[in-house]
Amino acid sequence: MLSKPTREQQETIASLLEATGRRKREVPLRRDLVQQGTQRAPQPGPLREMVRRHDERALDIYLLLRAAASSEPWDVTRHARVWGRAIGLATDSDGGTAAVSKAWVRLDSTYHLVRRERRGRLAKITALHEAGTGAPYTYPEKDYFKLPFAYWTTDDAWYHILSFPAKATLLIALSLRSPFVLPAERAPEWYGMSADTLDRGQRELRQARLLTRTFTVTENWLSPTGKTTQYSFSLNAPFARPRRITGRGHLKVVGQ
Repeated sequence: MLSKPTREQQETIASLLEATGRRKREVPLRRDLVQQGTQRAPQPGPLREMVRRHDERALDIYLLLRAAASSEPWDVTRHARVWGRAIGLATDSDGGTAAVSKAWVRLDSTYHLVRRERRGRLAKITALHEAGTGAPYTYPEKDYFKLPFAYWTTDDAWYHILSFPAKATLLIALSLRSPFVLPAERAPEWYGMSADTLDRGQRELRQARLLTRTFTVTENWLSPTGKTTQYSFSLNAPFARPRRITGRGHLKVVGQ
Protein backbone atom coordinates (compact mmCIF):
# COMPACT_ATOMS: atom_id res chain seq x y z
CA MET A 1 0.00 0.00 0.00
CA LEU A 2 1.28 3.44 -0.92
CA SER A 3 -1.36 5.49 0.90
CA LYS A 4 -1.14 6.45 4.54
CA PRO A 5 -3.60 5.08 7.10
CA THR A 6 -6.42 7.39 8.13
CA ARG A 7 -6.24 9.27 11.40
CA GLU A 8 -9.15 7.24 12.82
CA GLN A 9 -7.34 3.99 12.01
CA GLN A 10 -4.12 5.19 13.61
CA GLU A 11 -5.87 6.50 16.71
CA THR A 12 -7.90 3.30 17.12
CA ILE A 13 -4.79 1.16 16.94
CA ALA A 14 -2.94 3.46 19.33
CA SER A 15 -5.83 3.21 21.81
CA LEU A 16 -5.94 -0.60 21.52
CA LEU A 17 -2.21 -0.83 22.17
CA GLU A 18 -2.33 1.65 25.06
CA ALA A 19 -5.09 -0.38 26.71
CA THR A 20 -2.92 -3.52 26.71
CA GLY A 21 -0.71 -2.26 29.54
CA ARG A 22 2.30 -3.96 27.93
CA ARG A 23 5.25 -2.10 29.43
CA LYS A 24 7.76 -3.55 26.99
CA ARG A 25 5.63 -2.50 24.01
CA GLU A 26 6.09 -5.74 22.14
CA VAL A 27 4.05 -8.85 21.43
CA PRO A 28 5.50 -12.32 22.12
CA LEU A 29 4.66 -14.84 19.40
CA ARG A 30 5.68 -18.47 19.39
CA ARG A 31 7.81 -19.61 16.50
CA ASP A 32 5.09 -22.23 15.91
CA LEU A 33 3.10 -19.58 14.07
CA VAL A 34 5.58 -19.58 11.19
CA GLN A 35 7.36 -22.93 11.53
CA GLN A 36 7.07 -26.11 13.59
CA GLY A 37 8.84 -29.45 13.70
CA THR A 38 12.57 -29.84 14.18
CA GLN A 39 15.59 -28.28 12.51
CA ARG A 40 16.09 -31.46 10.49
CA ALA A 41 12.39 -31.84 9.68
CA PRO A 42 10.73 -28.40 9.68
CA GLN A 43 7.00 -28.05 9.11
CA PRO A 44 5.14 -24.88 8.18
CA GLY A 45 2.95 -23.22 10.82
CA PRO A 46 -0.53 -21.66 10.47
CA LEU A 47 0.95 -18.67 8.63
CA ARG A 48 1.26 -20.97 5.61
CA GLU A 49 -2.51 -21.33 5.26
CA MET A 50 -3.09 -17.60 5.59
CA VAL A 51 -0.56 -16.95 2.82
CA ARG A 52 -2.03 -19.70 0.66
CA ARG A 53 -5.48 -18.14 1.01
CA HIS A 54 -4.14 -14.57 0.57
CA ASP A 55 -5.84 -13.84 3.89
CA GLU A 56 -4.06 -10.64 4.87
CA ARG A 57 -7.11 -9.41 6.77
CA ALA A 58 -7.02 -12.39 9.11
CA LEU A 59 -3.32 -11.85 9.84
CA ASP A 60 -3.84 -8.13 10.49
CA ILE A 61 -6.63 -8.63 13.00
CA TYR A 62 -4.91 -11.64 14.60
CA LEU A 63 -1.74 -9.66 15.33
CA LEU A 64 -3.80 -6.87 16.88
CA LEU A 65 -5.68 -9.40 18.99
CA ARG A 66 -2.41 -10.93 20.19
CA ALA A 67 -1.27 -7.47 21.23
CA ALA A 68 -4.58 -6.69 22.95
CA ALA A 69 -4.91 -10.02 24.80
CA SER A 70 -2.10 -9.19 27.21
CA SER A 71 -3.08 -11.13 30.33
CA GLU A 72 -5.07 -14.15 31.44
CA PRO A 73 -7.59 -15.32 30.34
CA TRP A 74 -6.11 -13.94 27.08
CA ASP A 75 -9.43 -12.68 25.70
CA VAL A 76 -10.68 -9.39 24.30
CA THR A 77 -14.26 -8.14 23.98
CA ARG A 78 -14.68 -5.18 21.63
CA HIS A 79 -17.36 -4.02 19.24
CA ALA A 80 -16.72 -5.23 15.69
CA ARG A 81 -16.62 -1.63 14.48
CA VAL A 82 -13.56 -1.01 16.67
CA TRP A 83 -11.74 -3.87 14.98
CA GLY A 84 -13.09 -2.66 11.64
CA ARG A 85 -11.56 0.80 12.11
CA ALA A 86 -8.30 -0.77 13.26
CA ILE A 87 -7.91 -2.81 10.06
CA GLY A 88 -9.03 0.00 7.76
CA LEU A 89 -12.67 -0.88 7.12
CA ALA A 90 -14.34 2.16 8.65
CA THR A 91 -15.70 3.26 5.26
CA ASP A 92 -17.65 0.01 4.76
CA SER A 93 -21.40 0.52 4.98
CA ASP A 94 -21.48 -1.44 8.24
CA GLY A 95 -18.16 -0.14 9.55
CA GLY A 96 -16.46 -3.43 8.75
CA THR A 97 -18.71 -5.50 11.01
CA ALA A 98 -19.38 -8.27 8.49
CA ALA A 99 -15.76 -8.51 7.34
CA VAL A 100 -14.48 -8.63 10.92
CA SER A 101 -16.97 -11.36 11.82
CA LYS A 102 -15.86 -13.45 8.84
CA ALA A 103 -12.20 -12.96 9.77
CA TRP A 104 -12.88 -14.22 13.31
CA VAL A 105 -14.69 -17.25 11.84
CA ARG A 106 -11.66 -18.12 9.70
CA LEU A 107 -9.24 -17.60 12.59
CA ASP A 108 -11.40 -19.94 14.67
CA SER A 109 -12.57 -22.63 12.24
CA THR A 110 -9.80 -22.63 9.62
CA TYR A 111 -6.62 -21.60 11.43
CA HIS A 112 -7.63 -22.62 15.00
CA LEU A 113 -5.85 -19.62 16.49
CA VAL A 114 -8.80 -18.14 18.42
CA ARG A 115 -12.03 -19.18 20.10
CA ARG A 116 -15.20 -17.14 19.52
CA GLU A 117 -17.92 -16.70 22.12
CA ARG A 118 -20.72 -14.25 22.74
CA ARG A 119 -20.69 -11.77 25.58
CA GLY A 120 -24.07 -10.10 25.30
CA ARG A 121 -24.20 -8.48 21.86
CA LEU A 122 -20.42 -8.51 21.50
CA ALA A 123 -17.96 -11.19 20.46
CA LYS A 124 -15.45 -12.35 23.03
CA ILE A 125 -12.31 -13.53 21.26
CA THR A 126 -9.84 -15.70 23.16
CA ALA A 127 -6.32 -16.30 21.82
CA LEU A 128 -5.27 -19.94 21.44
CA HIS A 129 -1.85 -21.56 21.03
CA GLU A 130 0.06 -20.30 17.99
CA ALA A 131 0.57 -23.85 16.67
CA GLY A 132 -3.02 -23.83 15.40
CA THR A 133 -3.98 -26.99 17.29
CA GLY A 134 -6.80 -25.36 19.24
CA ALA A 135 -4.88 -25.80 22.49
CA PRO A 136 -5.22 -23.10 25.17
CA TYR A 137 -2.82 -20.20 25.03
CA THR A 138 -0.13 -19.83 27.68
CA TYR A 139 2.56 -17.21 27.92
CA PRO A 140 5.60 -18.55 26.02
CA GLU A 141 8.75 -19.38 27.97
CA LYS A 142 10.90 -20.48 25.01
CA ASP A 143 10.96 -20.62 21.21
CA TYR A 144 9.25 -17.31 20.68
CA PHE A 145 9.97 -13.99 19.04
CA LYS A 146 8.73 -10.45 19.65
CA LEU A 147 6.82 -8.14 17.35
CA PRO A 148 7.54 -4.55 18.45
CA PHE A 149 4.70 -2.07 18.78
CA ALA A 150 6.72 -0.04 16.26
CA TYR A 151 5.12 -2.26 13.61
CA TRP A 152 1.97 -0.20 14.22
CA THR A 153 3.13 3.03 15.86
CA THR A 154 5.97 4.51 13.80
CA ASP A 155 5.31 7.22 11.24
CA ASP A 156 6.13 4.66 8.56
CA ALA A 157 3.01 2.64 9.54
CA TRP A 158 4.55 -0.66 8.48
CA TYR A 159 1.32 -2.56 9.18
CA HIS A 160 -0.30 -0.47 6.45
CA ILE A 161 2.52 0.07 3.96
CA LEU A 162 3.96 -3.43 3.70
CA SER A 163 2.40 -5.94 1.31
CA PHE A 164 1.18 -9.30 2.56
CA PRO A 165 4.31 -11.16 1.31
CA ALA A 166 6.48 -8.60 3.13
CA LYS A 167 4.47 -8.96 6.36
CA ALA A 168 4.79 -12.75 6.23
CA THR A 169 8.52 -12.50 5.49
CA LEU A 170 8.97 -10.05 8.37
CA LEU A 171 7.40 -12.53 10.81
CA ILE A 172 9.67 -15.28 9.51
CA ALA A 173 12.72 -13.02 9.84
CA LEU A 174 11.75 -12.07 13.39
CA SER A 175 11.71 -15.76 14.30
CA LEU A 176 15.38 -16.11 13.27
CA ARG A 177 18.52 -14.74 14.89
CA SER A 178 20.66 -12.48 12.71
CA PRO A 179 22.50 -13.10 10.56
CA PHE A 180 20.28 -15.83 9.12
CA VAL A 181 20.11 -17.79 5.91
CA LEU A 182 16.76 -17.66 4.15
CA PRO A 183 17.00 -19.13 0.63
CA ALA A 184 13.81 -18.52 -1.35
CA GLU A 185 13.96 -21.97 -2.93
CA ARG A 186 13.47 -23.59 0.49
CA ALA A 187 10.35 -21.54 1.23
CA PRO A 188 7.84 -24.27 0.23
CA GLU A 189 9.52 -26.88 2.44
CA TRP A 190 10.30 -24.65 5.41
CA TYR A 191 7.35 -22.24 5.48
CA GLY A 192 4.77 -23.59 3.05
CA MET A 193 4.86 -20.58 0.73
CA SER A 194 6.18 -20.20 -2.79
CA ALA A 195 9.73 -19.17 -3.50
CA ASP A 196 8.35 -16.18 -5.39
CA THR A 197 6.35 -15.00 -2.37
CA LEU A 198 9.37 -15.13 -0.07
CA ASP A 199 11.61 -13.51 -2.67
CA ARG A 200 9.14 -10.65 -3.15
CA GLY A 201 8.88 -10.22 0.61
CA GLN A 202 12.66 -10.09 0.98
CA ARG A 203 13.05 -7.57 -1.83
CA GLU A 204 10.36 -5.30 -0.41
CA LEU A 205 11.86 -5.38 3.10
CA ARG A 206 15.28 -4.57 1.63
CA GLN A 207 13.84 -1.68 -0.38
CA ALA A 208 12.23 -0.39 2.83
CA ARG A 209 15.65 -0.73 4.54
CA LEU A 210 14.20 -3.07 7.13
CA LEU A 211 16.33 -5.98 5.92
CA THR A 212 20.00 -6.07 4.91
CA ARG A 213 21.38 -8.79 2.64
CA THR A 214 25.07 -9.63 2.75
CA PHE A 215 27.13 -12.20 0.94
CA THR A 216 30.03 -14.00 2.49
CA VAL A 217 32.77 -15.55 0.37
CA THR A 218 34.57 -18.51 1.96
CA GLU A 219 37.32 -20.79 0.73
CA ASN A 220 36.11 -24.03 -0.81
CA TRP A 221 38.81 -25.86 -2.73
CA LEU A 222 36.35 -28.47 -3.99
CA SER A 223 34.38 -25.86 -5.95
CA PRO A 224 35.37 -24.77 -9.51
CA THR A 225 36.36 -21.28 -8.31
CA GLY A 226 37.87 -22.33 -5.00
CA LYS A 227 35.27 -20.22 -3.23
CA THR A 228 31.68 -20.47 -2.04
CA THR A 229 29.31 -17.52 -1.79
CA GLN A 230 26.50 -17.58 0.75
CA TYR A 231 23.83 -14.93 1.24
CA SER A 232 22.58 -14.02 4.70
CA PHE A 233 20.18 -11.46 6.11
CA SER A 234 19.81 -9.20 9.14
CA LEU A 235 16.85 -7.14 10.28
CA ASN A 236 17.33 -3.44 10.86
CA ALA A 237 15.65 -1.02 13.29
CA PRO A 238 13.00 -1.07 14.57
CA PHE A 239 12.94 -4.86 14.14
CA ALA A 240 16.61 -5.71 14.69
CA ARG A 241 17.40 -8.72 16.87
CA PRO A 242 20.70 -9.57 18.63
CA ARG A 243 23.33 -10.73 16.17
CA ARG A 244 24.81 -14.20 16.14
CA ILE A 245 28.59 -14.60 15.99
CA THR A 246 29.58 -16.20 12.68
CA GLY A 247 32.36 -18.71 12.07
CA ARG A 248 35.89 -18.21 10.78
CA GLY A 249 37.29 -18.36 7.29
CA HIS A 250 35.30 -15.46 5.81
CA LEU A 251 37.10 -13.51 3.11
CA LYS A 252 34.64 -10.61 2.88
CA VAL A 253 31.09 -9.53 3.68
CA VAL A 254 29.35 -7.07 1.38
CA GLY A 255 25.97 -5.51 2.11
CA GLN A 256 23.25 -5.17 -0.52
